Amino acid sequence: MKFTQKIIAGFFALALWALLSWPALASDDSSSKYVLDNGLTVLVNEMPLSPTVSVYALVKTGSATEGKFLGTGITHFLEHMLFKGTHEGGVGELASRIQSVGGSINASTGMDYTVYTVTVPRESFQVALAVVADMMQHAAMDPEEVERERNVIFSEMRMRDDDPGSKLSALTFQSVYLEHPYRHPIIGYKSLLEQVTREDLLEYYRSRYVPNNMILSIAGDIKSSDALSQVKEALGAFKRSYPVTRNLPREPAQISPRHYEEEYPTDLMRLSMSFPSVALLHLDLYALDVLAQILGQGESSRLYTTVYKKLGLVHSITASNYTPMDQGVFIVNGLLEERNLEAAISAILGQIDEIKRKGVLPQELEKAKQQVRAEHILDQQTTASLAYKQALDEAFTGDHQFSKKYVQAIRQVTNEDVRRVAGIYLGDSRLTTVILRPQREKKNEAPAADLARKDGIQKYTLSNGLTVLLREDHALPLIAVQLAANGGTRQEIAEQNGISAMLASLWTKGTERHSSSQIAEITEGIGMQLRGFSGRNSLGLSMQFLTEQLPVALDLLRELIVSPTFPEEEMEKVKENMRVAIRARDDDIFQFTAHVLKETLFLTHPFRLEEGGTIETIDRITRDDIKNYYERLAVPGNMVLSVFGDIAADDVLKDIQKGLGALKNKEVSLRSYQEDPPGETREKSFAMDKQQAMVMFGFHGTSFIDDDRYGMEILSEILGSSFNGRLFMNIRERSGGAYTLGGGFVPGPDAGLVYFYVLTTEEEAESVKEVIKKEIRRLQTELIPDQELAGMKTYLKGMFKASQETNASLAFMTSLDELYGLGFDQYRQYDASIDAVTSGDLQRLAQRYLDLSKAAIVVTRPQK
Repeated sequence: MKFTQKIIAGFFALALWALLSWPALASDDSSSKYVLDNGLTVLVNEMPLSPTVSVYALVKTGSATEGKFLGTGITHFLEHMLFKGTHEGGVGELASRIQSVGGSINASTGMDYTVYTVTVPRESFQVALAVVADMMQHAAMDPEEVERERNVIFSEMRMRDDDPGSKLSALTFQSVYLEHPYRHPIIGYKSLLEQVTREDLLEYYRSRYVPNNMILSIAGDIKSSDALSQVKEALGAFKRSYPVTRNLPREPAQISPRHYEEEYPTDLMRLSMSFPSVALLHLDLYALDVLAQILGQGESSRLYTTVYKKLGLVHSITASNYTPMDQGVFIVNGLLEERNLEAAISAILGQIDEIKRKGVLPQELEKAKQQVRAEHILDQQTTASLAYKQALDEAFTGDHQFSKKYVQAIRQVTNEDVRRVAGIYLGDSRLTTVILRPQREKKNEAPAADLARKDGIQKYTLSNGLTVLLREDHALPLIAVQLAANGGTRQEIAEQNGISAMLASLWTKGTERHSSSQIAEITEGIGMQLRGFSGRNSLGLSMQFLTEQLPVALDLLRELIVSPTFPEEEMEKVKENMRVAIRARDDDIFQFTAHVLKETLFLTHPFRLEEGGTIETIDRITRDDIKNYYERLAVPGNMVLSVFGDIAADDVLKDIQKGLGALKNKEVSLRSYQEDPPGETREKSFAMDKQQAMVMFGFHGTSFIDDDRYGMEILSEILGSSFNGRLFMNIRERSGGAYTLGGGFVPGPDAGLVYFYVLTTEEEAESVKEVIKKEIRRLQTELIPDQELAGMKTYLKGMFKASQETNASLAFMTSLDELYGLGFDQYRQYDASIDAVTSGDLQRLAQRYLDLSKAAIVVTRPQK
């Protein structure tokens, strides 16, 4: 914030303009440095021809050094408050005193410092010094003014947020710095600023505004000896305090590019391309500054002449090298039309790459050096600029004449220096790109993200019956492939239970061209994830890989579909793994009880079968059985192939047609089942060598083609949710009778399974059974309250959205929905279908499906 007071009208204003406009160059030996006994550093630069004197007080504290107040903006808040009165003068009196002598007063807060500036006619030096001394020592912090100024800063925050340039800068620093406090806004965060008290301001003021943490910089028509004696009189009694240490975290190295963008209410796009740079006290400072000059400072700079004038890709473009006390940042900023973004980025990087390869032209190098020299000389014209520069030089480098030496060092920069620093610091892996996009209009019928996704999936059916789903998503250089076929335990016979899971494990173990080890070398060598999967109703293949590996992936996929070999030597390894899994399953109280529950509830339906089979069925399956099972189901008309991610859909479709279009289709006879619920309660009890007991209830549920599936999903969660379901609240939270409990609904093509379970103690097993029954009856007789129902709907919709987060998960979901005849876009109806369920629907479903006279109940108890 810059608190600027207007100069009074009439004669004083005219006089001041004349004074400030008079050239007053400083001589090389006119600057002096003194350190008082209390630690105050005093800099005096004699400018005999100047009609003004500037007094700058720099406090070595900024937004990055706020310590326990980090992020509050307390430094900036305090800067405001120092203008709100002292013990000797009320609100506005300090500024009035400066105005009354024809001067100006100002202040600003940075990341590493706060500076207060006063410029007055030379005869008013004493007034300026007195005002500065008063502000540094005697701020009043009136409680009412604290609150009033807090609201002023809130308004400033809103103004900053309304300015796209400020917004872009804030986002850039947040993205470039991950650990260092430079990432936080100087003005602070509103929620933290709200918490700053008057006592906090006083504490910060007394600990930071101490002479040994300050620099008083004076420039103008005044003798050093006179200035020093008056400073001693005004500030000599200002007591030294404990040293203020600067102990900030070091920013970790950036080793990969970063990208962040937001929408903003503006017609033009704003672009920031940033690279971690160096601190002020780094020898590469000089070459990087020259590089910034050549790239993007002035109308003859490379970016201006090429990206703006020649190519017309931007409306404005600049480059700068920001070098604070700690690691800085090299920034290229551009203002452009959204349609030119990719071309502009490419052009900017192209100019940088050209300098890396070839360096810069001699005339460019000489021009940059002359620009630096000219700026340095221009900065010596006024007392204000000179006082400011020498204060910063002293604070940042410990050398108040650093700027003069800086110009000398710039003169020594060579073409090789510029080329070298471009290669070191402006590497692709160090790039952070921040974009403010023009805000798109939001349509009422659906969120923009949903519309993009709705239009993103394309469905094709090849002439041989293979269904192909394609979705372009270029957010990441990643592609997900899902191949799904009707299969799983639903298409098994009981004597070969587990054959689908065995096939899925063997599928990737060999083709006619590649052995298991060769496939592993291919996939691991390119970072591909490849696996077969099998469930209750389907089996298939899943792949994930980087974009550039698409040709390799499609070739391998074609091999796996057309010519899998299911090697005998690999089959025995798979069988042994499955046997181990079965033994582990039989020793797990939950899996054991669930297996018994399904066998009790379903007598003929494949829901009774375990996906992993049994020891007997696994041993019985042969390689010929595997081949026959595969040949029956792996036909184009029984498969859906999805390719989602960083693809060109038209090209991928052509590749799929070329690789799989010749597959022959044939009729597939899929098994279907029908089994009525139990006519009476089926209850079993078992014993295991465990310390706990498991109580599990099961019911027949609806299929996934029935609209009641959404109500059943809500109902199962209301009763069985592991965190806020009714069983959780009544058994675990109130009685402490269980540690683990839950429930779920598993729909299938023609039937479903609803289950609830509680892991408890043997002593509590019977009471847990009664609680479950009681809660089921309550669902059948009482309507679920609106608040409870609304909360569960929100939870389910949120979880469903999370399940679509990746291209792999969305491809898996849509492939199966298309395979089962629901349509690949079935997922779009989920929210509306959940919202349509009423309390009355849930009561009806509880009465129909959670009929305790048709339940299966299994209790597994500790063995005596």
